[in-house]
Amino acid sequence: MAAIRSFLKRTVSQNSPNNNHLNTGSTTDSTSDTSSSTTTTERINKQTNDGLSNSSPLGILINNNNNTNNDDSLRRPLLNISSTNRRGRLLLHLINNSNKMNTQTEQVIDENICLLDTKLPKELILRIFSFLDYQSLCRCAQVSKYWSTLALDGSNWQSIDLKSFQRDIHGTVLENLSLRCGKFLKKLSIENCKLITDHNMHILANHCPNLERLIVKHCDKLSNITLLHLSKHCPHLTCINISSCPQIDDQGVKIICSSCSHLECWDISWCMNITENGIRILAESCPKLTTFKSEGCPSMTNNAAIYLAKHCSKLIFLDFNRCSSLTDDGLVNLTQYCPLLETLIIANCTGLTDNTLIALGKYCHQLKKLDATLCSQFSDAGFLAMAQGCHLLQRIDLEDCIAVTDETLRHLADNCPNIRILTLSRCEQITDEGVRHIGSSVSAQENLRILELDNCPSITDISIDHLLACQNLQRLDIFDCQQITKTAVKRIQIRYPDLNIHAYFAPRTPIPIANQTTSCSICCCCCCCRSCSSCVPSCCTIT
Repeated sequence: MAAIRSFLKRTVSQNSPNNNHLNTGSTTDSTSDTSSSTTTTERINKQTNDGLSNSSPLGILINNNNNTNNDDSLRRPLLNISSTNRRGRLLLHLINNSNKMNTQTEQVIDENICLLDTKLPKELILRIFSFLDYQSLCRCAQVSKYWSTLALDGSNWQSIDLKSFQRDIHGTVLENLSLRCGKFLKKLSIENCKLITDHNMHILANHCPNLERLIVKHCDKLSNITLLHLSKHCPHLTCINISSCPQIDDQGVKIICSSCSHLECWDISWCMNITENGIRILAESCPKLTTFKSEGCPSMTNNAAIYLAKHCSKLIFLDFNRCSSLTDDGLVNLTQYCPLLETLIIANCTGLTDNTLIALGKYCHQLKKLDATLCSQFSDAGFLAMAQGCHLLQRIDLEDCIAVTDETLRHLADNCPNIRILTLSRCEQITDEGVRHIGSSVSAQENLRILELDNCPSITDISIDHLLACQNLQRLDIFDCQQITKTAVKRIQIRYPDLNIHAYFAPRTPIPIANQTTSCSICCCCCCCRSCSSCVPSCCTIT
């Protein structure tokens, strides 16, 4: 402030019409003039600081060019920033007339403020900010104090996903966010944020009591203490994902289930320390459970499945991928008690047989998605029973179901008209006849979007001709279908230019020609040499 006062005194001495007045006047008058000038200058500084800065991350610049063609207000219609010369004249005017500012002077000062601040109400600006991402909000917060208050308002931070910033998220970042968001925060994902500790989660839980959905996947440092803090401060929690958190065990599950009675979604995938007893506690404490994921959990046994069946009849989504301990006994019980089931993932559950499929067709008539990858014991008989009862199926994955034949495709085409995604990769017994059932189905012609037939060696060009009727097909995978030619692929590509085809054609072996003196040096799968008779043109991968 001393520097500002010195600057004002020098400026007033140089520009005042009567310098003797300042030099010979009374001490009281001089102090009064200096005080008034200082107050006026502070007012200018406040307006400038509250306004827009040329160091803003949004790239706002002050126009120092008097040329009207380069007017900044034309390039940025929301801003109206004065030039440096204009500010200098304003400063001199205020110093010489520091006792009173007229309406014209105040109007000039207001021109330095963003028009958004004066023309739009606070509620509307908040609404605009609600559509911005985190980085944009942080940049807006650096524009001015007013924008900072609005951009960092908790209402703009109700849902936060920090997965993309996982390497930069330290504990203090999460703590500051929790202080800023407070009661507004409802959804938080800190997946792969490996630096977060139990202490940071304690502060979060304490300041965000309305938290409903939490994802702490791959947060290795979190333990049962985190679940203890959540149970004390976040009673509205409905969904929690603790997958790949090795320090959480049955005790942590018991703690949070005792207080959070509204839990509807649990993900304990790859939590090796949660046992069959922990799943029992979870099932008994969460009768509203609709989603349960336990991928890769060795403790997901038949007994655990029975606990879920008896206590969680509202289940809609089940993920048992790589739960190799499961057999038909557990799955049959689940299907009997969970008639609302819509999604079932049993990939890599090699112990399951057709009895599971028969139970699905008998009890789970709402089933829409089935992933049976590598269920090698499933056969046509089981899929017939399932297809006759599950008419709402939209997606089915039969990759590596080696016992499946064309009969399964016939059953699906006849009984499941809503199928949009069909995966038959490495089903080696599928032939052109099976594809014909799909292509001739009226419902498949309208609804089928994705068909995966890669590594089906019996498929030929005839199958491609059958698929010409599927007018809404968006993606076709035919990798390593060696009997399909490029001619057939081009034929369907011409019919449907937007169709995304994944195919591969190995280069043909050059045929030796007598007395040939030249050869082609290109020997890759993308050989397009037309000058060499030994090479086949356009033998590239079509995507």
